[in-house]
Amino acid sequence: MSMFEHRIETTAHLSGAAHEVWAVLTDFSSYGDWNPFIISLSGTPAEGERLEATFLQANGKESQFKPIVLRVSPARQLRWLGKLGPGGLFDGEHYFVLKPAEDGGTDLVHGERFTGLLVPAMKGLLADTAKGFTSMNEALEERVKSVR
Repeated sequence: MSMFEHRIETTAHLSGAAHEVWAVLTDFSSYGDWNPFIISLSGTPAEGERLEATFLQANGKESQFKPIVLRVSPARQLRWLGKLGPGGLFDGEHYFVLKPAEDGGTDLVHGERFTGLLVPAMKGLLADTAKGFTSMNEALEERVKSVR
């Protein structure tokens, strides 16, 4: 069985320090207030915990996932793994990597690595997902500014 893979990766420069960005990213209960892409997120940002996430697709439909937190490195990175159907069909490892920038802000790498048999069939959805990441990055910058 061959494994298909597709990666979406966006980058953004945020004006807040890494600990400020981290505070917003891990305040899951507030996602509905500011996040246009992940409109709901609940659970605990701790390795091994299961989250409940609702994503708003470009077509206006909502998708629910229950990803498992893979890695939590405060002010550095947050990763979770979501699966559509049984493992191996369509899995997505979503990640946020924060790097302190020379100007006191933060360089964000926000991406997802999709693997599984359904990846080729999901190309259209994945193109819309990239736009969702970008809109979330922009909203994250605004949120960080507003809570400083």
